Amino acid sequence: MKALFVTLFIMLMATSLMATKKTAVANGNWTTGSTWSPNSAPVDGDSIVIPVGDTVLVSGNIGLNNVKILVFGILDLSNNGKLTLDAPSKVYIESGAKLLGNGASDQLKIGGTIKWKGTDGPVVGPQYADNTTTGFDPFVSLPVTFQSFYVTRNGANIQLSWSTSEEVNNAYYAIEKSSDSRSWNQIAVVTGAGTATTVNNYGYTDKSSTGADVYYRIRQVGADGSNFYSAIRALRNGNNTVTNIFASLNKTIIIDFNSDVKDNVSIQLINMSGQIIVRKEFNQASYRLIVNAMSAGSGVYAVRVSDSKGWSEVKKIAL
Repeated sequence: MKALFVTLFIMLMATSLMATKKTAVANGNWTTGSTWSPNSAPVDGDSIVIPVGDTVLVSGNIGLNNVKILVFGILDLSNNGKLTLDAPSKVYIESGAKLLGNGASDQLKIGGTIKWKGTDGPVVGPQYADNTTTGFDPFVSLPVTFQSFYVTRNGANIQLSWSTSEEVNNAYYAIEKSSDSRSWNQIAVVTGAGTATTVNNYGYTDKSSTGADVYYRIRQVGADGSNFYSAIRALRNGNNTVTNIFASLNKTIIIDFNSDVKDNVSIQLINMSGQIIVRKEFNQASYRLIVNAMSAGSGVYAVRVSDSKGWSEVKKIAL
């Protein structure tokens, strides 16, 4: 029994390690290994990319679980192609890309539901389909999805660390610095990952910092010259600002962390009489937390953010 358990464990580990990023490198059939890099057809768990200029043809039935498909070229199901994906899977037809088919037998199915048939006509991006959509819905294609962005002091230097969960035709990151958060100077360039659907971690050390207030932002530059800015991070009087707390127009409170993600975070919205109007607990906090405050009336409130280890910060906001 123990040997069987060990064998099964090794098989499961091997299967998880096989999941990777698959990128089409030529026009070809989905099931042909030479269509892809690495040289094998996509499997469960893969991130699948069809670049601009490439066409991948699906013939017959293809079933996959837990995949993300990013199409920048053409995905062609017109030869009786049926792509059947499970509920966690997603398909993105990026700007200028196409999903093609001819008849009702050419289908894309996600989570047991047909999202598209060839008789629906071509899908031209940017559009996406997942388990929550009725078919394909439009989306705004962002060149980079920031997963985190932290600024911390390390002795006499300031360390910038950021990570992304997705990049599309990303050329580089320009690090920009300011003393007043209005006038900005570029101080460094960090090469991007191009197109990626896995987490990438980046860093830069500013060795010319002072004890005064200093602000940083990242300007992402695409291969086409387009620009996209990150949130602004600050060190005030040489000290870390752990959170940036602010309210949006639709009565939501946004908390951005500027340090390692904390666990067991509590957020309280308190009125000027000391009453807790909204309380939200997060067992595992993330880079950004969003709290719905629709139940609170207009006015001035205090937002208290704390964790189970005794740390807390309080800031006044207006709703």
